[in-house]
Amino acid sequence: MKTIMTAAAALAAAFWLGGCTEIAQEPGKSYAGKEDAKPYAGDQFKGDKAKWEVALAERSQKQDDYRPHSAADKK
Repeated sequence: MKTIMTAAAALAAAFWLGGCTEIAQEPGKSYAGKEDAKPYAGDQFKGDKAKWEVALAERSQKQDDYRPHSAADKK
């Protein structure tokens, strides 16, 4: 029983002391991967940013929970 208590105390002390250590933090490194594609560069918009912005605004309006829905909106 004394051995179990000693082991438990040693384990608790190890966790307690382990919680006091600080992990070294390195400054952020620059991303070395490839650049992401633009969201409007796909087949649907073919690089037309204005057309993509209009489609995004229309989609946002359809997701508005506070806008009253009419029968014309439903398909």
